[in-house]
Amino acid sequence: MPKILISVSMTQIYIPRYRLADEPPGKPHYVYVVEVLEGGKHHRIERRYSAFHCLHRELRKCYSTPLFPPKRVRSCQPKVLERRRQSLEQYLQAMLRFGPSRAQVLAFLGVKKLKGSLECMDFAAEEKVMEHQPIYIYKKDPYMQIEENSHLPDVVIQGVLMGLYGSTH
Repeated sequence: MPKILISVSMTQIYIPRYRLADEPPGKPHYVYVVEVLEGGKHHRIERRYSAFHCLHRELRKCYSTPLFPPKRVRSCQPKVLERRRQSLEQYLQAMLRFGPSRAQVLAFLGVKKLKGSLECMDFAAEEKVMEHQPIYIYKKDPYMQIEENSHLPDVVIQGVLMGLYGSTH
């Protein structure tokens, strides 16, 4: 009887480099370039250290995780950044090899979708769109409405207007 070879889809994760990103302008930060080979497809993803740390916090709630590279005060030194890059790569590879956390790691990288949602793993928040109708709709600003039958002056509104525009408004 001939042997049948079954190809198991191997996933490989590498962090070949890091780079200084300046988006939004004025807030430079380092991102780690993650390359994923999964199912014959190549994915390139960039994540900040804080995103990796968020993944770690979520994974350690459910699993025993390897040590996570600590954040240092001088994180912009090349030696520190290179050591962190290597540690993050080893961390991701270890969590990918550990079967139960594999789906969460791939979801974190955006390679596969995860059915359940994790508290902290909201890495694409800027892409979200409100998908529901507002609960309350006001025809007028409820805090600016003055009762017409009231003989008492609204000192809060008058005070704010006086503070903004002076005594002659």
